[in-house]
Amino acid sequence: MRYPLPALLLVGTVATVLGGNATADTTDVKWRSVVEITKQGDHCVDDPNCFNRYHPAISPVAKAEPGDHIVFHTRDALDADLGLDSVADDVAAVDLNLVHPMTGPVHIEGAERGDVLAVTLVDIEPDQYGYTVIVPGFGFLRDLYTEPFLVNWKVTRTHAVSDQMPGVRVPYEAFPGSIGVLPGAPEVEAWKARESALGAAGGVALPPQPLGALPAAVCGPEGSHKDDCLRTIPPRENGGNMDVQQMQVGT
Repeated sequence: MRYPLPALLLVGTVATVLGGNATADTTDVKWRSVVEITKQGDHCVDDPNCFNRYHPAISPVAKAEPGDHIVFHTRDALDADLGLDSVADDVAAVDLNLVHPMTGPVHIEGAERGDVLAVTLVDIEPDQYGYTVIVPGFGFLRDLYTEPFLVNWKVTRTHAVSDQMPGVRVPYEAFPGSIGVLPGAPEVEAWKARESALGAAGGVALPPQPLGALPAAVCGPEGSHKDDCLRTIPPRENGGNMDVQQMQVGT
């Protein structure tokens, strides 16, 4: 898994774009207004604009109209304190109950159950640090690679380099690993049953886990829906942790 750690994710709910890796062409777009969801504190637990589970009882932190320009200040995928000096043992110590921190939710005015929301990724501004990581138990090759692994990257708008991989220069082609909408109660029940069967068959599906769950009032150990808040893995019909590399700026 490679994470460029986007610091800003700009989304237009309606836009006309021409491709490109820098920013989408929005010169002919008239945004209704700009809605900005800021990042507060060092971790998701410190931030009222951050959540890490899916459930319809989670309240939106902002509202937007169709045609608005929405700016999401996002977090590291592990909600951890990894940095350029981090080592593989630091990966082993990461609390996976905190995965994945997301910014929002944002209520789209006029949207109704069953609607498809059309959005355009206008820009993804990176943080200065990113990592490639192997987390034991995850990934397509989890049976072959059972130990934690970490490569630290210095990231810019054009590329990423690492002291651990001299001579390697990775082009900057960022994408949001997780993006989606909150499901309804019927979907929650159906997906819980489906994923229970998937896990029993040896597939990767994280069951509801109140520890580390946010918002705590809904999904935490004393939360109102602690046994029903869905994890971000696996991705579902509502989106989620899709990790689609082609879902870049301009799409």
